[in-house]
Amino acid sequence: MICTDPDMPLEKILQYYIWRWDIEVNHRDEKQIIGVGQAQVRSEKSVNRHPTFAVASYSMLLLAAARAYGLNATEGTLPPPKWRNQENKQRISTQKLIQQLRSEVWSYALEQNKANSNDFVTQIEMNTKCPELRLPLYSTVLYASTG
Repeated sequence: MICTDPDMPLEKILQYYIWRWDIEVNHRDEKQIIGVGQAQVRSEKSVNRHPTFAVASYSMLLLAAARAYGLNATEGTLPPPKWRNQENKQRISTQKLIQQLRSEVWSYALEQNKANSNDFVTQIEMNTKCPELRLPLYSTVLYASTG
């Protein structure tokens, strides 16, 4: 940690360092998870627009999470599986937010498919293995995660 102002109070220096760390984590997530700078597009306009679109999508994901769970939330709506490390987190990870988004989108799509189709089973089987987590079978499958 470097500070060019020798008269700045230590508390302020530490606060700026913490804010800077969050910015670095956001940059890492944007590059490694969201894929900023890794566009597989051919059009010149697409090449120029992809980073902006990816960062805007990431921002919307973070804003939606802040609105849904609060600014200081460390977990989403689904509890972590028993085999996951139960360490205390500073914030909800981007991977967790993407997992939650995928789960909600796929769950909605499967519900729509079930409602608009006669070919699928109409009976929803409930997950009985975990009594405190009563989810339909498809939500239970989407709940499973890797990593």
